Amino acid sequence: MTSMALVFLLLGTLNAVLAIAWKNYYASKPSFTSFADANTWCAQNGGGYAAEIDSSEELLLLQEYVASKKLDRIYIAGTDAQKDGEWLTQRKQTVLHVFDWFDGEPNNYGGQEACLELYGNLQGKMNDCLCDKLTVPRPVLCEADLS
Repeated sequence: MTSMALVFLLLGTLNAVLAIAWKNYYASKPSFTSFADANTWCAQNGGGYAAEIDSSEELLLLQEYVASKKLDRIYIAGTDAQKDGEWLTQRKQTVLHVFDWFDGEPNNYGGQEACLELYGNLQGKMNDCLCDKLTVPRPVLCEADLS
C-alpha cells in the first residue's frame, strides 16, 4: 500500500468513497436481501464488484472504513458454498486467506451461511451469513480498479 486517501462524495446511492492505492471502495446506500443482487448493484454503480480482501492491510483499512461509517453489517466477497470452510471469491473463485472473524465465527448457523459480511459496529469483524433470503437487508462494500 503506497498511501491512503479519503474522498467523500455525496451521491444519492453511495456512501463516501475510499481510495487506496490502485483501488476504489464504495458502500451502497440501498440494502439487499441477496449477495447476487448486491454484487449486481456494484457492477451497475461504479463498475465494480463486492470487495475482495487480499491482504491484512487492506482488511484493516476496510474495517476502519465500515466502522467509521457506522455500517452495522455489510456484504463483502467470499463464499464457502462449494466446500464448507474453504472461502473463495465469487468473481474469480480465488482462495481467500485473510480473515478476522468475530468470536464464534464462522459457524455456518443452520447449515446455510455461505457468504461473508463485516460487522461495522463490532470493529469490522467478519461473520458468515446467508447469501440470499435475508430477513435483515444489508448494504454491500464494493471495489473497483482505478485506471
